[in-house]
Amino acid sequence: MSEIPENSNVSIFSKNEKKAREAILKLGLKQVPGISRVTFRKKNNQIFAIERPEVYRSHGGNFVVFGEAKVDDFPQRLAKAQQEAQLAGPGVAAAGADAISKDPQSIQADMEAAAAANENKVAEVEEESSGPVDETGLNQDDIELVMQQANVPRQKAAKALREHNSDIVNAIMSLS
Repeated sequence: MSEIPENSNVSIFSKNEKKAREAILKLGLKQVPGISRVTFRKKNNQIFAIERPEVYRSHGGNFVVFGEAKVDDFPQRLAKAQQEAQLAGPGVAAAGADAISKDPQSIQADMEAAAAANENKVAEVEEESSGPVDETGLNQDDIELVMQQANVPRQKAAKALREHNSDIVNAIMSLS
């Protein structure tokens, strides 16, 4: 048996993984090149990372990822990066340090700007929905459902249902 050179990139697959790869290629999935890292986050904010994955994509937009998943401890990596930045010296700023200011005045200014933008949006909605909308022939439960799902006022929900001939799904999609 010949020896493998020291710095070569060799992948050894188990029998089951080989079978899975063959099945995926038979399904017509296409390999997506150029992806260097894939991360998955679970409900409890636990992050799994796959370095140098093999990613395949189906025609419908689904992805299949092959690689060794490792638990990624992001807070630990962030603390390590900050510590390295401090050791580098005062002349080097930490990545993103100048991007967002966390002082109380800038936070307050951001909140006031967001509130002003929200007031403008509310004024536009009130102007747009000032006229009454005819709800005859529409199911009241359908209107309520569209209001809840699209988070819109009653007039907008009724108008969307009227435009889509009482089709709830299309009405919600048009408002979203």
